[in-house]
Amino acid sequence: MRPACILVLLIAAAHGQTPTPARRAELAGDFAAAEKAYELELAERPSAETWQRLGLTRHLQSKFAAAIPAFREALRLDGKLWTSRLFLGMCLYRVNQFAEAQAELERAQREVPADNPGRDEIDYWVGATLIARKQPLDGLAAIERLLARRPSRTDALELAVQTYAELGSNLWNQVAERSFDSAAGHEVHGHALEAEGKAEAALEAYRRSKALNPRRAGPGIAIGRMLLSQGKPAEAMAEVESELKLNPADPRACYYAGLAAIQLGKMKEAAPLLECADRWATYDPEPAIALAQVYLAAGRREEAESAVRRAQTLAPGSTAARELLQVLQQAK
Repeated sequence: MRPACILVLLIAAAHGQTPTPARRAELAGDFAAAEKAYELELAERPSAETWQRLGLTRHLQSKFAAAIPAFREALRLDGKLWTSRLFLGMCLYRVNQFAEAQAELERAQREVPADNPGRDEIDYWVGATLIARKQPLDGLAAIERLLARRPSRTDALELAVQTYAELGSNLWNQVAERSFDSAAGHEVHGHALEAEGKAEAALEAYRRSKALNPRRAGPGIAIGRMLLSQGKPAEAMAEVESELKLNPADPRACYYAGLAAIQLGKMKEAAPLLECADRWATYDPEPAIALAQVYLAAGRREEAESAVRRAQTLAPGSTAARELLQVLQQAK
């Protein structure tokens, strides 16, 4: 059941009164029958509450355009019904009236009680509306507020990931369009191609970038990373080593060189490379996890456990870190 539907049922149950035939039909999920029953009730006893319930039953049938006037009438009779304002904003969004939707949702945001679960719905729809209005950073701020309270909310996570991906792709394309025939332009184009799943074209773009400016850091790391994913560790090591000549302490180059060394069976060479990558990691647990595996293979269990715990600090939900720590603890 969608979160909005849960909120609807909470509203329905809030009054604790004997259900009318319309309310019984609504709670039974027969929204078409409930809609007709509420229309009959309104003909006899019009009220803000009944207009709101009519709007909700239409909303649940995806009759968004028909729900809008019902919510507007509910608000005309009782301007304090923030729930009607929320659903009015949602319906306006559904019919692509984004500016009006934003105004209603932001007003609902000001009126909703601080501890009411409806705040989650408001933040989601404010975020979605701002994103639809080409204001992705403001929209993501609203979505991230919601995720800070409800980190497992799937629709918000999906919207955030999609928006960040589109934002990054747009930035890549803008850079590439401004200076396409340059080392930076080809590298950015490579990232865009890679995001689209065009691996070979992306690899060629990175190679053109490196050929245009061999002293520029960046494309060699991308080439090495892609070659590793293709099961070519020796070629990947050669590419990343050229990056390490430009900057011996580059954490990304150290990380991929370390992975290549592991795949080539050169564990002694892998350890210092991954130690460098782990030292500078601020959010990515993968260098610490890879380093822990190298330590474990060398029998350095205490150091391996310390590396895994660093990985867990960076990513508490990491399955790989949790499983590796269990292996280390079971071996004690």
